[in-house]
Amino acid sequence: MRPKKILLVMPDYSDFPELFIRNLEKLGFQASLIINKIPAYKYRGSERVVNFIRKTFLKDKSYKKKLIAQFEETEYSRIVAELDEKFDYIFVIRPDSFPTPFIEKLKDKTTKYIGYQWDGIEKFPKVKNYFSFFDTFFCFETVPGFSNVKKTTNFYFDFDNYKAAQTPVPNIPPVFYFVGLDWEIRRTKINNFVEFAVINDFKLDFYLQEFDKNDDKNPHIQYITKRITFAENIEFVKKSDVLVDFVDPRQVGLSFRFFEGLYYRKKIITDNLMVKKYDFYHPDNIFVIENGNNAAILEFLKRPYQELPEHIVKKYSFSEWIFRMLSE
Repeated sequence: MRPKKILLVMPDYSDFPELFIRNLEKLGFQASLIINKIPAYKYRGSERVVNFIRKTFLKDKSYKKKLIAQFEETEYSRIVAELDEKFDYIFVIRPDSFPTPFIEKLKDKTTKYIGYQWDGIEKFPKVKNYFSFFDTFFCFETVPGFSNVKKTTNFYFDFDNYKAAQTPVPNIPPVFYFVGLDWEIRRTKINNFVEFAVINDFKLDFYLQEFDKNDDKNPHIQYITKRITFAENIEFVKKSDVLVDFVDPRQVGLSFRFFEGLYYRKKIITDNLMVKKYDFYHPDNIFVIENGNNAAILEFLKRPYQELPEHIVKKYSFSEWIFRMLSE
């Protein structure tokens, strides 16, 4: 029996494309990859002169943007034309990262066409224009008016290279790990937690990637310019005692942090109230910040981690997750 052929289409996001491909191959798929990385646009003929005249004298700054859009559409059309086989599945992550005509044309290259949005819909609302192209589209929330849109969660990668340790050894003092983008809308709550942690002599491994302009950086946070890779992130997770999660108000659903905590048996502190609705939630393992209850964290840390049934942990593995996505 021949292996099923799957084409993964996704943004060039850290080392995630390679991780997906490795996991798909581990599961027996014949996997191919397309990322949103094409040659940079270069002026041709008189385009540079025309752009200068339009921008300088007509105050038209849209001309170059149109040239770039046309160039990208041509490049992606070429990519589709060069696909000389039909796939059992095409799986697209963040389709709004690609031109609409490209996503539309890909449908002719597969038996089953599946989309997935791993960010909140209202965070990137343009993705709604792509729903109708797919047989099934998955996201973290209910979207009225689209019968092909279904709810899903994130997951953890479960291949052997990142196998969870059987007995995590606690650090004294405990190490708290957080990594994320430096969004202005959540700085206050992050700084408030950092202040509480410093007062209580917790050790912080906090990393914020610069995103919004920040002239008042917290001295207890490490500000970085490049993303921490997945492999680096997992090493931080393994060495930590508590994973910290601050929700983006524009996003529905749970971040990868919850599923990494589930797999590596780490306690989690979060302000995402939605986690209480999940079957893996246990108050001894996950502390939800609400109504100024930070003081209760000290008691939470004293309680031992509660082991969860194996079937619940396995339910959120990449292996289980991808087969559910492909079968629905």
